[in-house]
Amino acid sequence: MNMGKITGFTLIELLITIVVISILIATGVPSIRDFIKNNRLTAQANDLIIAVQVARNEGLKRGSGTTICASTDQASCNVADKNWRNGWIVFSDLNRDGAPDVGTSACLPTEDCMLRTSTGLSGTSTMTATVDRIRYLPTGMPEPSDLPLVGSVRRAGFTLKSSDCKGNQARNITVTQQGHTIVSSIACP
Repeated sequence: MNMGKITGFTLIELLITIVVISILIATGVPSIRDFIKNNRLTAQANDLIIAVQVARNEGLKRGSGTTICASTDQASCNVADKNWRNGWIVFSDLNRDGAPDVGTSACLPTEDCMLRTSTGLSGTSTMTATVDRIRYLPTGMPEPSDLPLVGSVRRAGFTLKSSDCKGNQARNITVTQQGHTIVSSIACP
């Protein structure tokens, strides 16, 4: 009987392979966790940015005022509450009073119309803001009195972070006095 040479892994080669794979997994898992956390914060920041842009664009399109405000029930504004974690709403604001006077019909030209709602942030993220609402004029610019004066410029600011934030994982979202949004990564507060 002719037996050929049997090839395969020796026990030592198998152990070395297992050790190398273990090291790769141990170094890769934290990176994957940070990647997922960063993507979640980016998605949450984008949700707010889209809502701000909808408010601005709808004001321009409709030729009337629109408002975005913090809301816990997705039907009314939280007056004087700058915690946007539990959600926000965007609505046409014909009388520019900053409160949704939404009727029972399908957005008649004589009543406010709910344009977008959000139930807020998922997970353990928090969002603080310098404003409780931003009212947009028909020109697409924010009502100046809604934006606090920061230095010599009026702007609204939002800070988004997770509870286990580290490094530069927090996000800063700024709404300029022209109505544009700027997002940047910042160090965790």
